[in-house]
Amino acid sequence: MSPSELNFAIVGGGIGGVAAAIALHQRGCRVTLYERAPEIREVGAGMMLWPNATRVLRKLGVLDELLPLGGRTTNFLVRAQDGRVLMNIPLGQFDVPGICIRRSDLLAVLLAKLPADAIRLDHEFSRLEQNESSVRLYFKTGEVAEHSALFGADGIRSRVRAQIFGVIPPIHRGYIVWRGIARYSGAALDPRCNSETWGRGKRFGILHTGSDRVTWYAAANRHEHDLLEMFRDWHQPIADLIRDTEIVLRNPALDLAPLGRWSRGRVTLLGDAAHPCTPNLGQGCCMAIEDALTLAKCVAVEGQLDDAFARYERLRRGRTRHIQNRSRLMGRIGQFENRLFAAGRNAVTSLLPAMLFEHNLRRVYSYET
Repeated sequence: MSPSELNFAIVGGGIGGVAAAIALHQRGCRVTLYERAPEIREVGAGMMLWPNATRVLRKLGVLDELLPLGGRTTNFLVRAQDGRVLMNIPLGQFDVPGICIRRSDLLAVLLAKLPADAIRLDHEFSRLEQNESSVRLYFKTGEVAEHSALFGADGIRSRVRAQIFGVIPPIHRGYIVWRGIARYSGAALDPRCNSETWGRGKRFGILHTGSDRVTWYAAANRHEHDLLEMFRDWHQPIADLIRDTEIVLRNPALDLAPLGRWSRGRVTLLGDAAHPCTPNLGQGCCMAIEDALTLAKCVAVEGQLDDAFARYERLRRGRTRHIQNRSRLMGRIGQFENRLFAAGRNAVTSLLPAMLFEHNLRRVYSYET
């Protein structure tokens, strides 16, 4: 069966779902994207698109539009809370750059690549039924839609996943993450360098988002709400960034243990619905973008959906499991609160060669979808 004979549904209007809709549409598939909100938007956060993701976005034909909207990165600094550089990691030379961009800018560029009639807003998914030839979707509005297959891209608390595998509660990894975007034009930051600063049970990351905008994130084991108080004695411009941010997003660090499978019948999962990870490598969205193109390629190559989904999982599960596990480990190390453990971590980091870390990062960034 050719892709043009199939009629796909995607539940979830986040970046992974929209990217999958584009990749399928470009291969001649009929696709409908269902989003529960009355509009698709992202508020108040920036994100890294590492080369493994920007490589996919180039293949989708959107990278050139995104580059002017973000800030390029050449190095990653690991700092102590007094500002000392513990390690300066060159991010290497790749065929595409890594950029930090506002999620809203990325989503707007992606949405512009889809026909307006491919998007159904205000459609909150309720349940599904499937047989050997189709999947029937039921929505809270009472509307029913029938499709050849369904892709669940509805996040870590996926209702699609719950329908095919049962409810799997997310795992709280013991710390809270705050995110925001601020404007900064001072001299304390090198716009080519992103950074993460380590303290005891706390971290603060700074990512240049282009122009005078800076994306920042904070992580803390203790759940105080006063960020300025938590980071008051840390190096500049941390306090200034917190003070100059209007919208701060606060979320627990959650993930799941790797799932045994992602597909059942004519339904499969992608992005955080399939393999959510903690944010420590900045790869959650990048993995969803990789999934999107891989899934579309598998559908285009294989004659049967069962074979397409099996190929998709075979290509993606090892990769995403590695990212999930490594991200969890980096979070555990970064959140050391014991004085001796934190001091030892910082000392070892300052002594290790940066090329060791660059070599490990290449395994992540050089991935070809």
